[in-house]
Amino acid sequence: MTIQRISCPIPLSEFDASTARSPSPVSLPPATFKDADFYTFEFEAIWGSEWFCIGRATDIPNAGDYYNVTVGHEPLVVVRRTESEISVLSNVCQHRGMLLTEGRGNLRRLRCPMHSWVYDLSGRLIGAPGLTDDPSFDRSTVCLPQIRSEIWQGFIFVTFNKDLPPISGRLSRLEEQLANFRLAELRAHTPLELEQYAWNWKMYSDECYHCTHLHAKSFGAMFPVPQSAVDEESEYNDLEKGIIAYNLVGTTLDAVPTRTGKALHPILPGLTEAERSRLGYITVAPNLLIVTMPDKVKYFLWLPNGPMASSFGVSWLFPQSTLDMPTFEETFKMEREDLYPVMVEDVEAWGKYQAGMLSRFAPRGHLTSHEQVMVRLQDWLIGRYRAYAGR
Repeated sequence: MTIQRISCPIPLSEFDASTARSPSPVSLPPATFKDADFYTFEFEAIWGSEWFCIGRATDIPNAGDYYNVTVGHEPLVVVRRTESEISVLSNVCQHRGMLLTEGRGNLRRLRCPMHSWVYDLSGRLIGAPGLTDDPSFDRSTVCLPQIRSEIWQGFIFVTFNKDLPPISGRLSRLEEQLANFRLAELRAHTPLELEQYAWNWKMYSDECYHCTHLHAKSFGAMFPVPQSAVDEESEYNDLEKGIIAYNLVGTTLDAVPTRTGKALHPILPGLTEAERSRLGYITVAPNLLIVTMPDKVKYFLWLPNGPMASSFGVSWLFPQSTLDMPTFEETFKMEREDLYPVMVEDVEAWGKYQAGMLSRFAPRGHLTSHEQVMVRLQDWLIGRYRAYAGR
């Protein structure tokens, strides 16, 4: 299948002012958050060309477990074929285009609800009513398109680009840096649920300039964050690999944003004192934010669904021993309640950002010295735009 190359509707020179090479970097052009033509270009430059995350392998632990996810206009089904194999398939029946599955669950085969074309869990067509005795039809030639996938530390990454080097190579340094957190062994209390929102996916770009302002009474009351405690020169930063990070440095060991100001769950074994003294906010561009904490790892994931539409979810990862504790449910509920106001503030802010981008007066504002994370994220994005346009 050949995808027609799409030109950027915004002159690439207009992005120069948003890079670290500019003496005074500014935000991206407002059109990048709303323009349909730019979204089409960006989708191919980023989502059609790069690795991105679509969830956790541990959310589908048993053979036949599956869940659906949509990336732009691409409906996908993620299914565990065997104990050790996961497939990511197009969720589009190869008969007349009907969606095969929805939600999540467990199945032995993929069956089209319209005409009962049936596929095995590798995507191979095994049944097509009415065509069994048709000599002109060779069912062995029909298979659901399989999307290239790779599991890194329990996270499922996919790419539509058959020529891209493996994600494991890109993230090898980060894997070593996070070794003490034993990411691959951590499990979620419940599977990740993505919710739909009416704003552009880039709204989720993370920084902590807003922490002492938007979250002053919520997050800030539990984990005081003066700008001096935000370390944007985090050792996790690796812009060439699309890893952009900052640390929130606590004043005591095991400080976590809860009503007590301390970790509520058992501390992860094997962490260094430095790892117990900070929260690491690590973005794996374009769509995964890993947050390391002394007692767990959180992750945030987002996907594009249109120029002004996206899906977003957050999950909390723990050792199985923590999940098995009789007090876990009560403690987990309390912690989620503590952080709920922070999430409400973020969601409201993203909506207002999108509304502002629709204005004729939408700015390309000057980024402050506390927004180096944003400059790095913009550098990575613009680099992908230019690479795609230059192929």
